[in-house]
Amino acid sequence: MSQMLKDIAVFFDVSDGGEQMLEKAARLAEAQNARLIGITSTEANHAESSPSDGFARGAAIHEVIERLQAASAVHLLNAAQALKEVADRHGVSPEFRVIPYVESGVGMALHSLYCDVLVVSHPKAPGAPFAWSAIDVLQQTGVPLLLVPDDWNGQQIGRRIVVAWNASRQARRAAADALPLLIAAEAVDLLIVDAARKAEWHGEEPGSDMAHYLARHDVVVNLERIDSASKPVAEVIRDHALAMGADLIVFGAYSRPRISEVVLGGVSRTLLADVPLPLFVSH
Repeated sequence: MSQMLKDIAVFFDVSDGGEQMLEKAARLAEAQNARLIGITSTEANHAESSPSDGFARGAAIHEVIERLQAASAVHLLNAAQALKEVADRHGVSPEFRVIPYVESGVGMALHSLYCDVLVVSHPKAPGAPFAWSAIDVLQQTGVPLLLVPDDWNGQQIGRRIVVAWNASRQARRAAADALPLLIAAEAVDLLIVDAARKAEWHGEEPGSDMAHYLARHDVVVNLERIDSASKPVAEVIRDHALAMGADLIVFGAYSRPRISEVVLGGVSRTLLADVPLPLFVSH
C-alpha cells in the first residue's frame, strides 16, 4: 500500500484501561505497518503519596521525595516493558516517551507534534498529563486525534468508516488526514446530512466530487445523502454509523470562529458525549 500512517502515538499507562488502549493502538500500528509511540506521564508518584506527606519536615522531606521518585521509576519501567511486549506481539517498532505529570501545554504539544495521529482514550485518558486537552493539541499542533471511548469493546479500528462530509475546509482536512485509514478500510460511507442547506458548497451533485476523489485514491466509498428530518445532525451521524456497523467516524472540527466552541459545542460535543465508537477528529 503506497499511502499509510508511519507514526501512531498513544497515551497509556499500566492500568487496565491504559493497557487496553495501548493494545488497540498497537493493532492499528500493525495494520498500517507504523511505528508505535507510547507516551505516558509520571503520574504514578501521585498514587504513591499519602496525606501525611504534606506535613513532612526536615529529613522526612527527603524520604518522601525518594519514595515518590522510586515509585515513579517503577511505574515508568513497567510502562516501558508493557510497550515493548505489545510491540513485539504485533511486530511493530516501539518508541517510548515520558511527559511530566505537570507538563505545560506547549511541552505536551511537542511530544504529540511529530506523529500522524494521536490515540487517546475518552473521556478518561490514562497516561496523559494533568494539562491534557484535546483543544490544545488540535489548536497548537494540527495533529489529528483518534478518540476511543473507554467503554468501547471493539477490537480493530477502521474496518468500516463513516466520513461526515459537509464540504467545509475542516471536513476536507479530516478526510485527507484519515486517507490511509480510508484506503485500508473494507467499506467507507461518505455521509452528507441535509445537503440542500448548503447547496452552494456541494454543487449540483452533493458529495459526488469528493466520492470520486476518494475512489481515485482506491477508497471503497459509498455516497450517502440523508435528510435529518429535524433531528440533530450528530444523532443522524451516530445512528447511521451504528446501522452500518462502523467502527470509526471521521469528522472535521466544524467551522466556527473559535475551536473551543467547535470541540465543546454543537455536533462535536454531542459526538464526543454520546457515540459508542471511535472518532477521528481533525481541525
